[in-house]
Amino acid sequence: MAKKRKTRGIDGVIYGRARLIVEENHLLDLLNVLLELGESYKNISPSSVELTYLAALRAQKFCRERGINAEIELLGGVPLWLLRLKKRPGLMIGILIAFIMIALGNRVIWDVRIDRNENLPESELIEILDGYGVHPGAFISKLDIGDIQTRIEAENEEIAWISVNVIGTVAYVEVIGEVVPPDKEVPEGDGSNLVAARDGTVVGFEVIAGEPVVSAGQPVLKGELLVGGLIDSERFGYRAVEAKGRVFALTEYVFEAEIPYEYTVRIPEKKEICEISMIFFGFRQKFFKKGGFFGSEYDKIYSDIYIYSNRGAKVPVGLSVVSCPIYTESTAERTYAEAADLAHFEINRQILEALPDAEIVSKSYEIGETEDASAYRLTCRVGCIDDIALSVPFYINE
Repeated sequence: MAKKRKTRGIDGVIYGRARLIVEENHLLDLLNVLLELGESYKNISPSSVELTYLAALRAQKFCRERGINAEIELLGGVPLWLLRLKKRPGLMIGILIAFIMIALGNRVIWDVRIDRNENLPESELIEILDGYGVHPGAFISKLDIGDIQTRIEAENEEIAWISVNVIGTVAYVEVIGEVVPPDKEVPEGDGSNLVAARDGTVVGFEVIAGEPVVSAGQPVLKGELLVGGLIDSERFGYRAVEAKGRVFALTEYVFEAEIPYEYTVRIPEKKEICEISMIFFGFRQKFFKKGGFFGSEYDKIYSDIYIYSNRGAKVPVGLSVVSCPIYTESTAERTYAEAADLAHFEINRQILEALPDAEIVSKSYEIGETEDASAYRLTCRVGCIDDIALSVPFYINE
């Protein structure tokens, strides 16, 4: 007879606790099997005993060899925890990521922060840094920061100066972009005149080059000459120059807005998550995508969710969620006053867009409706002082 093994409380945690269940008429046979194996047990019931999971596996094998049907029910310990973990893959992935992050520790870059950036789009700068190995997940020991800075400045014309400082696990970047002077415009023709871009009454000049041919208070029509670029010099004769300057005139603009009383509203009912990706040090791995009707005609909301420490450091692990709001459409009615407010708002928007630098001197409104009375109509006549000078080149036949 085998010597009976003694079990300790720690065995129940490490090897797991289980209940070995047989039919009531086989309980005595089960106890004999455990006696032969030298396994200890407790909490005997008419059809089961409690023992460690490993002991239950050995006893089950012996029972089956003798034609006894024995089933194992896990009660606790590591095996039960692993079984539950197997049914929750998300938790397993999270634990794996946690172990990887602990292993990486402070040996990799966790975040790239742009502290100073002049004359360069941030997305373009991030792409340049990534090309030289400066990105979340890069091993700090493999980065030669001095060499990287020198190569970036030498190989990228758009960057005049760059500084990369790795403090802890964060790369702090300062950059000054190369200032490219605008190309000097080559004037067309032998010279140019300033002509009226629209009808108006001249009120003043700011002429830098050329000869004014109209005077203040004079009405002019669109296309009429305002400042000539052909100058008669008694000493040198006629010479062509590029006429430059501004000619201010009192002009009139007409703006219209039409606001229907009946309109369609979209009411969001719910938000469906259609894609979920895991973000790990800048890499994205999609692990969920919902099929069906989420096509290009649906709105999509993209959200990157990260965890931040109490000091503001971003943990380079998160989720990227793409959600699609589901809307229902219905018809609504505006009141006359609501349509009027919207029309005035639209008129003011048009004025600001069309006349950002003009001096408004008068406004007059015409209020009405469409012929079928389905919409509110507003017409605004704006009198303003505006620069009407338009440069037009000319040529001289030799």
